[in-house]
Amino acid sequence: MLVGMLALAPGHVRADADDDQENDPARPGKTQQEGSVEALQKGDGAKAEASWSVELGAQAGYSTGPIRGGTTPFGAGFGARVGVVIQGFYAGVNVLDYLGGHDVTLSDRALLYCIDLGYGFRLPAFTGGTFTLRPQLGVGDAAISHTDPSLAKVDVVTTASGTASSATSDTITVNNIYLRPGITGLLSFSTNYLAVNAGMLVIPGISYGGSSQPTTWLSYGLQGELGFRF
Repeated sequence: MLVGMLALAPGHVRADADDDQENDPARPGKTQQEGSVEALQKGDGAKAEASWSVELGAQAGYSTGPIRGGTTPFGAGFGARVGVVIQGFYAGVNVLDYLGGHDVTLSDRALLYCIDLGYGFRLPAFTGGTFTLRPQLGVGDAAISHTDPSLAKVDVVTTASGTASSATSDTITVNNIYLRPGITGLLSFSTNYLAVNAGMLVIPGISYGGSSQPTTWLSYGLQGELGFRF
């Protein structure tokens, strides 16, 4: 009997020591349950961090003229974009100011601002960054301005106190809705990114240049972008 008690004693001592180690808050090790909880917390934090981001960038590009042989209101353009990406879905605001073209004393230019919606597909990049291919659609307003010095007229008004004159504007601006389907390739490195966007500008039912018959403008453009992602 004494031999049996001595044989069982080390097992009980070892079990008690293991229990004390698990209940000791100052021990260097962790239980399996605590390790699982900590790993789950870290995983949730990484998932939350990668689930959304904000993009802010400056743009420069070129769009073709909508009328062959006519003065283009597009050409070279500069602008800015801000957008939010949530689990691949994208929504943003885009503004582009085109310098337009000139023909002797006549000139045309355009200001475009829209809301973009799209979805990005992330692909592996050999440069160490992340590459995103994002089809998107922009819907907004195009303000097309035509400047002609002959449009300005001087009105002369004679009163008892003398003569006053005022000149009307030489610029006519037409606002029209537009659609811009396109695709963006975005290469991001930590907090910076480079992007290229190719798209088609569709302005339906626009009456411009003194024509009473509405027409549809088609233009093709390419923009480069440099910005921050946070």
